[in-house]
Amino acid sequence: MGNEAAKSERDEKSERAGAFWDKWETWKAAQPPRIRWNESAEIVRHVNRRVCGRPVDGFNQGLIERFREMAGPNLPLARAVSVGCGNGGKEMTLLQQGLVGHFDLYDVSKASLDFGAELAAQRKLVQRTTFIHGDAFAHPADGRYDLVFWDNALHHMFDARAALRWSFDALRPGGWFVMNDFVGADRFQFPWTALALVRAVRTLLPARYRRNPADPANPYRPYVPRPTLAEMEYDPSEAADSEAIIPALRETFPDAWIKSVGGTVYHLALNDILTNIPDGSPLLARLLRLDDLTDFIPHFAVAIARKPASG
Repeated sequence: MGNEAAKSERDEKSERAGAFWDKWETWKAAQPPRIRWNESAEIVRHVNRRVCGRPVDGFNQGLIERFREMAGPNLPLARAVSVGCGNGGKEMTLLQQGLVGHFDLYDVSKASLDFGAELAAQRKLVQRTTFIHGDAFAHPADGRYDLVFWDNALHHMFDARAALRWSFDALRPGGWFVMNDFVGADRFQFPWTALALVRAVRTLLPARYRRNPADPANPYRPYVPRPTLAEMEYDPSEAADSEAIIPALRETFPDAWIKSVGGTVYHLALNDILTNIPDGSPLLARLLRLDDLTDFIPHFAVAIARKPASG
């Protein structure tokens, strides 16, 4: 395939991904409460403990604390960029906590960016945020940034190595790279070891834990299947090149600090059914201990790296 044809295909897929994420806030508002792991304060604290050694509150706060420890006197950083920012809420946390002065925020979903602009106004961060609808990689990576921040967006890039190379080139010498992302199976085609574990967890749980509050006549399934080809077309960017992230990260930033934070149980096995398992329950505590044993199955990881001062 020629360069022009390949670019046209990427652009078409990006447009479809943008259309998918334009509907995200509406879809989410119609779901039962607390169906995803990041809506559970207990799971968030568990993940944060794995990252920074302390069960602190707040999504991604463990990585923020770890970054604060590593960057130390270099903070605050003047200018940062985030690709695939969604509504930018996670990036605004770094602004509010004094780690960053200004964020350039890219996304292919216009609806998400519009929501983000409202959020920035509510948080009085309009002057410290620039929302940009479109492809960040169409802009030159000219070493202008002090921080490149990826939060559950790098796995939506069609070429992980190219995205990481762009990240490196976008940083000034001595600039920082921070990532919190899915690094597991491409296109969510999970290995049989993961699917077998997920089925075992969901099958062994009493049926009441699979109740669907929005549709009690149709309980959640006792297994989680791989997405079909048709389902993968809904968002062609989902886990497009996720398996390449860690190898490419090690190639691009050889001295990167990388930490696996699990996810096969708390993300995949508890998907949807988490709404029926309350925080503070002995069951959830046991399931999180089980998840700690699943690092041999790549899923979520965090990373911090620094571009050499002479690079």
